[in-house]
Amino acid sequence: MSVIDSLSADELLADQDWWRIYDDSFPASERESPEVIAKSIAQGVGIALRARCEGMTIGLATTHILMDPPAVFLVYLAVDGRQRSRGTGGELMNRAWELGKAHLLERGLRPLGCVWEVDPPETQAADAEARLRRVAFFQRHGGQLLNRPYMQPPVNGTTAIPMSLMFMPASKGEPLTSEVVEGLVRAMYFEKYGAINEIDKEVLHGLLGWR
Repeated sequence: MSVIDSLSADELLADQDWWRIYDDSFPASERESPEVIAKSIAQGVGIALRARCEGMTIGLATTHILMDPPAVFLVYLAVDGRQRSRGTGGELMNRAWELGKAHLLERGLRPLGCVWEVDPPETQAADAEARLRRVAFFQRHGGQLLNRPYMQPPVNGTTAIPMSLMFMPASKGEPLTSEVVEGLVRAMYFEKYGAINEIDKEVLHGLLGWR
């Protein structure tokens, strides 16, 4: 069983194992700078978690708290390759959701659920098996694929990436309308990528209409 704790910006920047796992788990085109993640924590809208076992960081997660509509955006989730299939990823996801949900409830907002991006589960992709495995992991933890076409904004400053969206509702059986999905995407774009990553609003407006 791992121990999961929430990090301050300074603690995050100082944890070299956290950043090693981060660099190993995500391609450069999908990685935000350390300064961006630290900024979200400092502004009170981001949460960074680490899972530790025997004093060593073995997993990570980050979230952004969306206000309109209220939801938790799971931005990153990763576990050290040598530590997978031991339940750590599920523990991190559950903790990220619970902390984000509590943050919204403290502000008098009722969270709709948790939303996140995944590589499209395309069977023709070079890493098709890994993509399908990630989607299956999230489905086991209550996530569902959304059929809205989606483009991840250029977090590296140059490259927007076609992705798929997944969503875990706060209450099972609660319908997710197309209007709510559009609201979630808009919040992800402007509350997170615009306000924190400082991606140009014109770029984000252009991506909203991508199909």
